[in-house]
Amino acid sequence: MELSSLANDPVARDPVDRDPVARAVDALKLARRQVRLAQRATNNWRLEGALADIEDDLGVDLTRIQDAVHDNAADAEFSGEAQVRRQAWLPPRGLV
Repeated sequence: MELSSLANDPVARDPVDRDPVARAVDALKLARRQVRLAQRATNNWRLEGALADIEDDLGVDLTRIQDAVHDNAADAEFSGEAQVRRQAWLPPRGLV
């Protein structure tokens, strides 16, 4: 892999302390892109079909993760936990 492509690679430029879920999503997106490229490069219809299935599965996995993240955020809003977290970021009154 050349240096210029490393700058655009989300996994290669990703700091270790970043959110593990975001890192996993980036890795799945990268894998899906690589599978798509491999699918275009092959002349074997069986391999192309297998790669298409893998690409579809990766898309389903990405959607499951995104749905879970959105569901957790909705649950936090409904329970009031999100408001408590937002208030924790505000400085105490009188100190501003």
